[in-house]
Amino acid sequence: MEVTESLIKLCLDEFETQSAEKQKYKNYYNGDHSILHDYDMQDSRSNRKLIFNFPRKFVDNETGYLLGKPVNFISKTDNKAAVDCIDRNISHWDKEHNINLRKQSEIYGESYELDYVNPDGEFCGTVLTPLNCYCLEDGTAARNVVLALHKFSKAFVDDVEFLDVYTDSEILHYELKEDVLTYTGKHPHIFERVPVIICPANSERKSGFEDVVSLFDAYNAINSDLVNEIADHRNAYLVIENAKLEDEDLLKMKKMGIIQVPKGGKVSWLTKDINDSFVQNELENIERKIYDMMDEVNFNENWAANTSSLALRNKLLNLENRVSMREAFMERVIKERLRNLFVFIAKKEGVTYDYRDIVVKFTRNLPTDLTGLADIIVKLKDTCSQETLLTLLPFIENPAGEIKKFKQEQASSVS
Repeated sequence: MEVTESLIKLCLDEFETQSAEKQKYKNYYNGDHSILHDYDMQDSRSNRKLIFNFPRKFVDNETGYLLGKPVNFISKTDNKAAVDCIDRNISHWDKEHNINLRKQSEIYGESYELDYVNPDGEFCGTVLTPLNCYCLEDGTAARNVVLALHKFSKAFVDDVEFLDVYTDSEILHYELKEDVLTYTGKHPHIFERVPVIICPANSERKSGFEDVVSLFDAYNAINSDLVNEIADHRNAYLVIENAKLEDEDLLKMKKMGIIQVPKGGKVSWLTKDINDSFVQNELENIERKIYDMMDEVNFNENWAANTSSLALRNKLLNLENRVSMREAFMERVIKERLRNLFVFIAKKEGVTYDYRDIVVKFTRNLPTDLTGLADIIVKLKDTCSQETLLTLLPFIENPAGEIKKFKQEQASSVS
């Protein structure tokens, strides 16, 4: 593809539209909900605005459930060197990177991984979002990235923005000032394709909580209205019937705590009646719908202390189904990362590995019945490989390395 200034400007226009649409979801994740801007304010009344930040709770919970345990790698052909290569080059940074990549994907509907070689000659990756990156795809079923833009600013440089344009062979550098694009240079990269990988949250690339934003708003509004009703309830009026009190009498009454009225007089408070049962039922109904729509489980409910991991998994079935689809997208992203890594290794060390030979193994971040797992491993030891069985244990991050250490210990004990 020929990269021209007109094409870059078209991509920039699309980027601006995209970032404006996606900013809303970042605001919600950060607690900047619509109630802060469009709440119906009342003069001389309480106007508290309550924010219940469900988006952050759900995004963080789902990300932790999928990626709270490190991702493991297994070679289909038992190529230990390939697994060791992965462990040596990315294991020191990929856990935090995966979590951040997945989190941004859930917030915006998609996020991007930029692979690069740092000044120390190490393979690295960073996370970009629709607020600072745009990817142009080729329109085929594979949706290959043919051009990527990364827009950023630098500290203490206020009037100029910078733009890196990634092609399949080089990185073009531009400065952007008052919509004027100025070319400043370029340099090649080694990956033989655009080194930006798209990580979608779902097939539609929608924010993970886009469908329930209206429920968040309703929940915030009802809680705010209820709190303000209670606050205004303090401003009850004292009703005095068949009597008249002078101003000085009111001051004495307030000081002494006694009211004297003539025969036939009556004193009472005029207060507002609040149907708290109706309000509470509606709040609980909206909260249940929020959890149902997000396929989440409300852990604030009363659960038995001895709930087994299997029973917990049954309660999390809907979340498990939701996360399983996310896992498929995440697996593809990691495979693409390995593809770039092995290109880097081939050029740096002259060793060739096949990324398709690597199996990506995810472990759910759940309380685990280790006794039950140990029993399964013993029963399957003559059916499955030791490395595959060790991936079932959540505390083992590198099964191949664990087997190697085990054999070394066995050998040293024999000698």
